[in-house]
Amino acid sequence: MAGATGRAERIELLDALRGFALFGILLANILYWSGWGLMTDGQRLELGGADTVTWQYRFHHLFVDGKFYTIFSLLFGAGFALQISRLTRKGEEGMRLYRRRILVLLAIGLVHSWLIWDGDILTLYALLGLLLPWFHSWRDRSLLLCAAVLIFLVPLGGILLFSSLGWKPQDHLYSLSFAIAENMGANTAPDAGIEWLRREDFMGWLSWVLSGTPFSWGLRIETWRIPKVLGIMLIGIVVGRGLAAGTLIDDRRLLRRVMLLGLAVGAPVSLFYALRPAQGQQDWPSIIGTVPLALAYAAAFTLLWKYCRPFLQHLAPVGRMALTNYLTHSVLGIILFYGIGFGLVGRLEPVSFYGVALLIFAAQLLFSKWWLSGHEQGPVEAFWRRASYGRRPTQLGMAGV
Repeated sequence: MAGATGRAERIELLDALRGFALFGILLANILYWSGWGLMTDGQRLELGGADTVTWQYRFHHLFVDGKFYTIFSLLFGAGFALQISRLTRKGEEGMRLYRRRILVLLAIGLVHSWLIWDGDILTLYALLGLLLPWFHSWRDRSLLLCAAVLIFLVPLGGILLFSSLGWKPQDHLYSLSFAIAENMGANTAPDAGIEWLRREDFMGWLSWVLSGTPFSWGLRIETWRIPKVLGIMLIGIVVGRGLAAGTLIDDRRLLRRVMLLGLAVGAPVSLFYALRPAQGQQDWPSIIGTVPLALAYAAAFTLLWKYCRPFLQHLAPVGRMALTNYLTHSVLGIILFYGIGFGLVGRLEPVSFYGVALLIFAAQLLFSKWWLSGHEQGPVEAFWRRASYGRRPTQLGMAGV
């Protein structure tokens, strides 16, 4: 039974890049577990002061916001291309096995979203992953053209169209979210987020997570994340094909061009995004600057691999256990910050909660290396595989997503 490829076939660079992306996703998500992203401007000023509010906003919007889920989405598409290439080469029904694997991921994502943390990204990845087989036979140029349309033209054109029509489809999901919360006795006032998360009763947390799922989907619609992520995955398919052919990593000229072009477009626009207050991923600087800068990150990481591999390879175990580590972030975020745990929400300024993120990631570096010294993959990855294939495959390891 063809399963994932053996350890010898894994591309350590991809695992390390996935680990790097996972750290960036942790930096983004901890804003919300810590409560900083939910505070009013006045609450942030009272906790950290004006200088802290300014540097955190600029740091986040310039270097973090949207960049790392872009790399993760890219790797998801690359993982699809690698998996289908290997399964079909082995004479198996690659698409059938792929769809089964994606449906299991969808189930994991739904449980994560509704019962652990509403900011889940796995559900979106799984739903879009079900569309990827349709693009499997497309040529590289067609994939890249479609990706450009989905990443840039659809969001910009859609924003103009919806604005002219006065249509805000996300508002229906926001209203549903508030209705669920209020029916469960939660306070949905604009400045009540921190106090809501400080509630020590189970119903307080449950009202947050159940009402948060429709809210987060409304936010994805408002920020046009759905077409953007699909477009990034299509670029990932092209990347995966290059990796399967063994030509991409050694094509340093192409990697330098991607890095320089990404910096030339993404850096100044992202800087403009960071210097203007009160902007989000639905604003044009984010739409134009985020993906090019993220691609520059990925290209620079790949170029550095040749020279810094002894250092960067320490990220690979975290990347091999990306699903386990991603879900662990959510559990630790709740335990450390929410009222049903240690109740640190709204009490730490940026230096402190970023420090917590560093400690969490450092612990995962050590734990992942220790765990993989005795196991082929992480515990959630093992469950995912067992649920996908129905029994323990004879070969272990796989280009992850």
